Parts: sequence; structure tokens; C-alpha cells
Amino acid sequence: MRITLALASLLVLVATASSQAEDNRACILKATEALPRIAGLAVTKTRTRPVPAEIMATWRGQTRPIMVDVDIVAAGAAETYSYICVLTNKTAFVRRVMS
Repeated sequence: MRITLALASLLVLVATASSQAEDNRACILKATEALPRIAGLAVTKTRTRPVPAEIMATWRGQTRPIMVDVDIVAAGAAETYSYICVLTNKTAFVRRVMS
């Protein structure tokens, strides 16, 4: 019985982690689509992180947002674009955040 319970708990954790990974991928894809159209722009790295506490303090949405950082190189200059991403019914919505 303990083994069955432990196995069920493990499956729930794996399913949750898999769901979060899918959510992160959807947000990253939407953020890269929102990048400005610049000739020669190349994405070098993407990452997700929690939303800062000061934004969460005023957040009124039903779903918890994440931050997506996209590192790019264009015309020899490196830059990072940051987006806040919210998933609603498996659809990602992003808005650029100026830091």
C-alpha cells in the first residue's frame, strides 16, 4: 500500500513538472515571436523566472504569471528583452517589461 501511494505521488509530481515545462515553452515561444523585427537578430539564450514580488503584490489575475528573459544579439550588440507571460486556457499572452 505504501509503495502504491508513493508511486502515485511520484506520478503527480512528474505530471506537474511536465505541465510546467510545457507552460514555460509556450511562454518562451510567444516571447520570441514578440521580439522586434531586426535584420540579423539572433536569439542566444532564453530562460524563465518567477515574477518579482513588487509585481505580484499588485497582481489581480487568476493565473500566476512568469517572467521570460530572451538574450539576443543584433548588429553586434547584445541585449536582453524581458516579458511577463500569463497562460490562459493553454494560450500564452506576453507583454514586454522594461527593467
